[in-house]
Amino acid sequence: MSSQSGPVARNNDPTAVAKTVANAYYAFGIVFLSDNFKRWEASKSSRFRDYRRAWFERPAKLDAGDFPLNLDFEITTRCNLACTFCTQPTLTAGQLGDMPWDLFVRVADECEKYATPAANFNGLGEPLLVRALPDMIRYAKEHGFIDVMFHTNGTIMTEAIADRLIDSGLDRIIFSVDSPDKQTYEAMRVGASFDSVARNVRFFFEHRQERMRTMPIIRTTMIVTDETVQQVPDFVDRWKPVSDQITLQDLTWRSKQLEDGTWTNGERSTIHTSFDQIREAAIAHKVGFACPYLFQTAYAYWNGDVIPCSNPNARKEMVMGHVDRQSMHAIWHGKEYRELRDLHATGRWHEHPVCRSCEIPLIELYKTLTRDGLTFESDDAGVHQKVVAADLAPDDKSADDLALRMQAESSSETSPKPPGA
Repeated sequence: MSSQSGPVARNNDPTAVAKTVANAYYAFGIVFLSDNFKRWEASKSSRFRDYRRAWFERPAKLDAGDFPLNLDFEITTRCNLACTFCTQPTLTAGQLGDMPWDLFVRVADECEKYATPAANFNGLGEPLLVRALPDMIRYAKEHGFIDVMFHTNGTIMTEAIADRLIDSGLDRIIFSVDSPDKQTYEAMRVGASFDSVARNVRFFFEHRQERMRTMPIIRTTMIVTDETVQQVPDFVDRWKPVSDQITLQDLTWRSKQLEDGTWTNGERSTIHTSFDQIREAAIAHKVGFACPYLFQTAYAYWNGDVIPCSNPNARKEMVMGHVDRQSMHAIWHGKEYRELRDLHATGRWHEHPVCRSCEIPLIELYKTLTRDGLTFESDDAGVHQKVVAADLAPDDKSADDLALRMQAESSSETSPKPPGA
């Protein structure tokens, strides 16, 4: 998946950066789409197609629009696992809680007013711990959302839960299963049983089929680390029979300075390069970064805080507003958002302390710089894998979804044509 790039034109000095990276599918790769997925996308309305086009066009054009395309509702920060790559176990007592129903309704109703197409019921917690989740999904579907989804660790599933989810109108369920190998999986997802989760995913698929339903779309996904990257073929083989979509995500966080001290990831990225090297190389070569989060989506946390992204430090250091006291529209257009977008639009993303140390821009810049011919030293004596999730997608484009196909068509239409073409 190639990054969208082009000259930055939103400041008075267009030479500040030569180009800017604004990849709509940051740190993400699709490796499989089922026929059911393809039929589902092909059957969608023009409104859905407009939303998927806007998903890549907004970051590319540095256009925040009038309202977010997607709202991430953090309905809980509680979780039943202690995954080695997640900061959830570091949350303080004051950071644990569930989103009140009336707050959810308030935000959902405002989203309906602005015809927001997508909702994702996710944050740091496990959504299936919230009994009202199917009711929230149903409410969202009844109030204008056309693409409603959530991620789950898959540890909780019964026939009753499956029925409530299927009947709620849920569009997509994403099972985070991370490895096809039992030992690797259980070492990463502390507290989970690989065999139990595998049974739950298969049960949900088979139960959906027994009910003669094609939705929700079932996605299985894994975090790509330096140890699991070699497992990708086995992962695809294992989950393809029960999946409509299979995706990969680069391991993003290395370490973060949180309220109770420094958190260090228990897993290791496939990129063994010092992120300081990448940042300085990007600055030297005038390659900027525009974070897609700032133009696509907003995070409404369970306590009413609105955050621009999923960076663990954003929870404390990047609060854009409080949706329990302000409208989301006012927050989306507020001073905090405008100033942050301007930093990214003018190639100065690294001037914000949280963005400066965030792995998402650094991974995207690494991909762009290496494809432009730059090389980086490994930060240790180990083998430098030089593999990111997007590079593992099939070369034949069979796993390109609607947004990727639209992006490719858009790039082709705007590319210079050879004489006589």
